[in-house]
Amino acid sequence: MDGSGVGTRDDAITLRAAGPRLTRSSIWRDQFDIREMLGMLRRRRALILGCMLVLTTIAVLVVFNLKPKYTADTALLLDTRKTNVIDLQAVVSGLQPEAAAVRSEIDVLRSRQLIEKVIEKLGLVGNPDFNTELKGDKGDVWSSLAKFRRSALDWLAEIGVIRPPARVALTPAEQQQQTLMRLTDKLLDHLAIGNDTRSYTIKLSYTDENPELATQIVNTVADLYLVDQLEAKFDATKRANAWLSQQVAELRTQVNAAEQAVQTYRDQHKLTAADVKGTTITTQQLGELNSQLVLANADLAQKEARLRQFQEAMKKGTVEADAPEVLNSPLITQLRAQETEVVRKEADLSARFGPRHPAIINVRAELRDVRRQIAQEINKIVGNLAQDVQVARIRVQSLQQNLAELQKNASKSNDATVKLHELEREAQASRALYESFLTRFKETSQEEDIQQPDARVIARADVPVDPSFPNKKLFIALALLGSALIGIVIAVIAERLDNGFRAAEQVESMTGVVGLGMIPMISGRGLLRKPEDTVLRQPSSAFAESIRSVRTAILYANVDKPPRVLLVTSAVPEEGKSLISVSLARSAAKAGQKVLLIDADLRRPKIAAMLKGRSDATLPELFAGKIAPEEVLNRDAESGVDFICAHAGMPNPQDLLGSQHMRDFVRSISQHYDMVVIDSPPVLAASDSLVLSRIVDATIFIVRWEKTPRQVVLGALKQIQTVGGQIAGVVLSRVNVRKHARFGYGDHGYYYGTYKEYAS
Repeated sequence: MDGSGVGTRDDAITLRAAGPRLTRSSIWRDQFDIREMLGMLRRRRALILGCMLVLTTIAVLVVFNLKPKYTADTALLLDTRKTNVIDLQAVVSGLQPEAAAVRSEIDVLRSRQLIEKVIEKLGLVGNPDFNTELKGDKGDVWSSLAKFRRSALDWLAEIGVIRPPARVALTPAEQQQQTLMRLTDKLLDHLAIGNDTRSYTIKLSYTDENPELATQIVNTVADLYLVDQLEAKFDATKRANAWLSQQVAELRTQVNAAEQAVQTYRDQHKLTAADVKGTTITTQQLGELNSQLVLANADLAQKEARLRQFQEAMKKGTVEADAPEVLNSPLITQLRAQETEVVRKEADLSARFGPRHPAIINVRAELRDVRRQIAQEINKIVGNLAQDVQVARIRVQSLQQNLAELQKNASKSNDATVKLHELEREAQASRALYESFLTRFKETSQEEDIQQPDARVIARADVPVDPSFPNKKLFIALALLGSALIGIVIAVIAERLDNGFRAAEQVESMTGVVGLGMIPMISGRGLLRKPEDTVLRQPSSAFAESIRSVRTAILYANVDKPPRVLLVTSAVPEEGKSLISVSLARSAAKAGQKVLLIDADLRRPKIAAMLKGRSDATLPELFAGKIAPEEVLNRDAESGVDFICAHAGMPNPQDLLGSQHMRDFVRSISQHYDMVVIDSPPVLAASDSLVLSRIVDATIFIVRWEKTPRQVVLGALKQIQTVGGQIAGVVLSRVNVRKHARFGYGDHGYYYGTYKEYAS
């Protein structure tokens, strides 16, 4: 302070550097505080318990009104070991571990053809428990909704909003088919078929409101599945026997014709057994060359077929999948791997660059080069195959030439012998093929009589006693848990939507301004007298103690140069600033200080009514020279506080409060008092407080606990700091100490509400 008694800008209380700012709630800080969360749950326990009670009650009502459903279960075991008494190897063969086979059998079980057989066998079309259309209107919710939907569509069609639905008359056969399709869909919807992929067991289950019907359906499905397997095997065996019988007959005719040709040829050329055995060297050579020629022709045909297959694969573009030469080529495999890497590189570069980027152009050129090399290698393979064909063809031609030369040199007898041997070989081959088909035909005929299904029932379904749906205990437990979670979520949302201040910690973290204290709401016995008299009548009350705490906080904010001139303001009306101004002045006066209280609220003055002072001698009259300085002062007889009243109705009060007269008056009057308290209008209601904040030592900002919106507080504080006002701190007023104690904040309000014996 300077010698005049009014603090300069440099001597004012130093505030925190950070201005008003918004931050997240303490529950959602970077470091999660479990105590804050528990405090929130404790504060919102009524909301959470209410949600739990309502939602759990609804869940209980729904669960106990649901129709119970029963599930019947049966199990089938697929036996992949085929019982074949003819083939010993098939009798002891092991299981085939193919998941596709199990999946195929599940598809058979779910086939509409099998389900329709079940419906037909059990007569479900005429069973009202299954075909609910036979009961008519059931009166349940879904039937009512369907009826309402039909009525709504008919009404919309009548008024022309939509086209009327086409009414097509169905024949009895079509109606029966539609009913069968609908019932098949219903049965499939309620039928569950599954396999755990670790065994060959297929589990079937059917759920229905009628436990006996559910058991009949699931057992019938299993039985008809086994019957269907047998019928399929019988049909396949019959078809195989018919085909084998036809082939055996044709082969028998071929064998007879071949043997007859051998005998006829032998008779025509009069060949005996001795002639046939006396084979010359030429005959042996002819036989060898003939065998070589057969092998060479077979080799030529194989190589030509391989070449044609390769060429067709090249035309179709499947050369790498169909040609083993390409698959076994290490170079092509390496080039394909290189091609894959280049394609991946092109994809990566395309994601980062445009199509004309040099890197994209280079990688595409590299890709074309790799593919060109692959094409060249494939062409080489084609060339090699063609060369192999040409070599084989030349070999065949050479053998044919040699054979022709030997045939010319051989005698007619030898020619006849060779021809005879050829006929005998053909007859022998035909007989061997005939005997093979005849043997297989006999085996298949015998298997037709001993066919068995590839599955068996290992657990038939019994009539269930307990319903599978709903699981009342589980549903209620889940409802209880879910309602608790919903209640907690709603509580968290309500906490996040809470827009008021409840603790000094919140004020400091969100505004950057120091919290000076909390003023509890006067209730109980304090309501029997005037609130402004509480400091005098009940000096040991929580209210009086909180006023002293605020005064102490202001005093020790700067021990060397404590502020003398204090401005008390708020953001909006009804914050309790006038009560705090009077109480703060009276508390300081009772402590032995000389205090002056100035009512600077020229719009809604309250000091005169609270302290019973004169409202005709005010600052405007003093500055106008109408009254002497001593006439403007009033004295509070009970506390010794000097105070200056104000009256409403003055035009442009901010001009008066911002005038040089006001500055000189405050500077001069502060020399005679230890503390000057100025009660001013709300910041957002008038600019008077902004003007006064520049001529005082510090500003006490009053915020109503839990009520004043945070954005409003931040806006008001920002306005004060913008004009250069010095804010000593924020005081939370009208605190509900009992409610505040439940919030778990470790500040004065917590102790006011919890430990009342220290503030009574």
